[in-house]
Amino acid sequence: MNLLRWLFISFSWLFTGPGIAAEYGFQVKSAELVREQNEYVLNADIDYRFSERAIEGLKHGVPLTLVVAVKVYRNRALIWDERVVSVMLRYRIRFHALAKVYQVLNDSSGVQRNFVSLPDAVDALGRIRGMSIIKAGRINSDDQYEVSIKADLDIEALPLPLRPVAYVMPQWYLGSSWYTWPLEK
Repeated sequence: MNLLRWLFISFSWLFTGPGIAAEYGFQVKSAELVREQNEYVLNADIDYRFSERAIEGLKHGVPLTLVVAVKVYRNRALIWDERVVSVMLRYRIRFHALAKVYQVLNDSSGVQRNFVSLPDAVDALGRIRGMSIIKAGRINSDDQYEVSIKADLDIEALPLPLRPVAYVMPQWYLGSSWYTWPLEK
C-alpha cells in the first residue's frame, strides 16, 4: 500500500494544472536525402512541440526518447512497393537539475550536447544533418524511389511507473504524420 501511495504522490503533478490549453505535436517541416560520396545522408528539420505534461515531466527528471523513422521504398508498377531500407534514429532529451542544463543525446552516433534553455535544446533536437541512411550502391539509377520520415515520442522508453499514466493521457501521444518525397538521384 505504501508503494501505491508513493507512486500517486510522486506523479500527482501529472493530473493537476490546466488541461489541453496549448497546441502540441510534432511536424516534419522539411527533409531530403543527399548523396555524399558513396552514401545518401539525411538532412531534416522537425518541429517538436511538446505538451505541457511532457515538459513538466522533463523538468522533473523524466528523460524523453524520440524515434525518427526513415524508410526508402522502390516504386514498382504491378505489385506493392519494395522497402529498401528502414532506419530508426533514437534521440533523448533530459534535464539535469543540479547543472541546470538540457542534454540532447543522439543514441545512433553517441553525440551528446548540452544547452542552457529548453528552446535551444528542442531546436537542436529538430535539426538532423548528415545522418547516413543508405549506401549509394543499393539505389538503382533506373528505378524510382520514395522516402518517408516521421517522428514519435517513445512511450515505452518512459520510466515504468509513468507508462500507465502516459497510455491514458493524450498529452503523451506525440508524433508527426509521414512526410514523403521522391528520391533525387
